[in-house]
Amino acid sequence: MPDTTCPPALRRRFRTPPLPPPAPQSACLLVRLAPADTGFFRFLFEAYENLGYFTVLEPRTALLKVIFSPQHEAETRAALSEMGQSLSFCVEEWPFPRQACGQARGKRL
Repeated sequence: MPDTTCPPALRRRFRTPPLPPPAPQSACLLVRLAPADTGFFRFLFEAYENLGYFTVLEPRTALLKVIFSPQHEAETRAALSEMGQSLSFCVEEWPFPRQACGQARGKRL
């Protein structure tokens, strides 16, 4: 019997799989590119909705810090490699311990 003819109380309910627990800290990568390409990088990175965000650490040399969930590291790196086909930039590991990435918020260094 199709679900459309059943009364709503008897229809099969589909459950979504449980979400993984939230990560205690964010993951970070450094991106270096030409200062004139920062806007284009933003345009391309925002096309991958809700993957992460970035902040400009050094405007003159266009040093960016990309912040994302560690659970999405593979997707973030794949997105950056796809973006590398349209834009020339260098991805580097975040040089500080993971705890500095998530806990430096609100502290003056």
